[in-house]
Amino acid sequence: MQNEMRIPNKSLFKLDEVCTLTGVKPYVLRFWESEFEQLRPILSSTGQKLFEHKDLDAVMQIKHLLFDKKMTIEQAKFEFDKLVAVDSDSDLEVLDESQNTEQQEQTLAASMEIVNESLRRTETEKLSEAKILLNDIILATESVQRAYNWV
Repeated sequence: MQNEMRIPNKSLFKLDEVCTLTGVKPYVLRFWESEFEQLRPILSSTGQKLFEHKDLDAVMQIKHLLFDKKMTIEQAKFEFDKLVAVDSDSDLEVLDESQNTEQQEQTLAASMEIVNESLRRTETEKLSEAKILLNDIILATESVQRAYNWV
């Protein structure tokens, strides 16, 4: 779809860096900012525009729609809105799946704790029953010893 570009590993880019990386003139980029609401750079404390990675991706998508596909601004806006909506839906699906997985993990952990507690209780109950049986055996043995004077 688009020419692959190598984006430096940093979080923010100045206007001239974006223009160099994307091959878009500064006045064109400023115009696109006014036309495409998704393209919103951050203003630094000095008033300088700083672009994020998502902004570079947006510039490349807009450039592709306008220059490669020869769309009008209105057509490109419509297509770009559809692309952004699909990306948002995908992000929401990933987030939902992540939350579902987290909930499932929590449910599984709680279930395992209940099973472990039940096993501990069962083992304790078995030990208590064994202790009672052993005491009964000891009492029976003592009773036999006394009856036959084996003591």
